[in-house]
Parts: sequence; structure tokens; C-alpha cells
Amino acid sequence: MKRKLTMIGIVLGSILVLASLLVFINSQINLAKEKKVMAGFESLLDKEDLTAAELVQYIDANIDTLSKENASMLVRGLEVIQKANLPQWEKQFENEAFQRELARVYQENGWNLNGSEGIRDKELKAFLDEAVSNGYKLETAEGFFFPVIDYTLYEQYYRVVTLDLVAYLEIMTIESEQTPVKDAALMIGWDEILERAMRQEEFIKNYSTSTQVEAVAELLKHYVTFALFGCNNTPLFSYDTKGIVLEAKEAYLNHSWDEEQGSFSTLMNEYLKVLEENGYKLTEEVDQYRKDAVAGF
Repeated sequence: MKRKLTMIGIVLGSILVLASLLVFINSQINLAKEKKVMAGFESLLDKEDLTAAELVQYIDANIDTLSKENASMLVRGLEVIQKANLPQWEKQFENEAFQRELARVYQENGWNLNGSEGIRDKELKAFLDEAVSNGYKLETAEGFFFPVIDYTLYEQYYRVVTLDLVAYLEIMTIESEQTPVKDAALMIGWDEILERAMRQEEFIKNYSTSTQVEAVAELLKHYVTFALFGCNNTPLFSYDTKGIVLEAKEAYLNHSWDEEQGSFSTLMNEYLKVLEENGYKLTEEVDQYRKDAVAGF
């Protein structure tokens, strides 16, 4: 009986050793695959004429073999390429014939943009389809049509990238899907301005070591301006009475400002004190405060 138990122990031990060996071999194989994918990624980035469409194809073919950290590097690289190539796309959209055709379709579709749907010009249709394949979508302002990054493209990668990158891409998707400003006017309400700014502030606090902190901080600076000034066509204070817009005042006062949350919350708490002292009107003191606040944020 003792000998039998010894033999069972030897067999089980051998199985465990073999299993450990297989796990080690498999991890080494996966590591080698990751290194190969990352080397290919670096080679792609060295191409002078690399398109986002090419990089998307490479990412889709390889991202499931990568760790979340390496997968995030590929996805961040895609955004870098999209931003770098955007000026070239904007230049091509300056084509007058394209602009006329887009204006026609825009009006016929009830002032909506639906990609290449309804486009008669074959060259323009092919151009728009190519823009979409490179992760851009149409936007319009002041009667002009131009491309912007379509951040909904990145939703397919949420499951394989790090949490901070998911949070960043969600923030950018909100911006992409509903631009905050168009034609020098706010396109979102005062409540939404605060909500977005708070989300950006929360990102900076929760992911302070993220590679995307700088980008979110730059975005938050815009929202500080929106919150303190509004826009030319949607000012925070009436041009006539100098009084604060009622909807904004209600949104600001109904919000709970926790200074431990971050610099935006601290700033808004101080701004409201200054506003209260000045009867919620645009006085020289209020104007100077907000100018200094924006400059120093």
C-alpha cells in the first residue's frame, strides 16, 4: 500500500512538472510572438506614408496576442497616426467641388451628415469611404465640411487595453460624438460642461501616471474657459445686463464642489465666491479673476 502511494505521488509529481514545463514553454512562445508583433509595429511607425487604415489592419490581426500594456501601445499609436495625418485630410477637403456636393447632400438630408450616403460624385464618394476607413468622420462648421477623428472606432479595443486608456477613449468619444462648440456657440448645456469637466478631472486624479494625462489636462483647459467665459455666441454673462445666464447660475450653484477632487473643482468653488460677492454680474473684479484663472490653470 505504501509503495502504491509512493508511485501515485511520483506520477502526480511528474504530471505537475510536465504541466509547469508546458506552461513555461507556452509563455515563452507567447512572449516571442509579442516581441515579433511589437517589432512589426515599430517598423510600421517608421514608414513615412503610414496610413491609419494600414495600422488598423495590423492591430486587428495581432492585438489579441498581446498583453494589455502592449495592446495599449498599438492603440495609442493609432491615435498618434490619425492626428499626424489629419492636416493632410483637411487639406484635401478644401476641394471646392467636394464642398459644394457635401453642402447639397447636407441640405437634402435634413442638415445631417451620413458619410457618403447620397453622394453622386464617384470621386468624392470614394474619398469619403477612404476617410472612414482611416477612422475619420465628417463634421461641419460655418458652412465648411472637414474631417475629425471618429473615436467610436476605438470601442472595439476596450476589452484588450488598460483601464486608463479605456477611460481616456471614452472621454474622447464624448467629444467626438457631440462637439462642445460650433460656430462660436456652445452646443451643450452648462450642466454638461460641468459633467464633462468633472469627468476629465476625475481621470487626472485616478490615473495620474497615465500617458494620457497631458492630453486630458489640455482638454480640461478648454472646459475651464467654457465654464468661466462661455463662448462668443453663448456668453456666460449677458452682453446687455452683464448678469450671469440663469441656467448657468443654477447649474453651478446646484453642483457640489469638493476641492479635494482637483484643480477644476477648487477653481469653480472660488469663482462662485467671487461671483456671489459681485452679485453674479460681470464686474471688473470678476473679469480679472477669470482671466487670471484661465491663464494660470
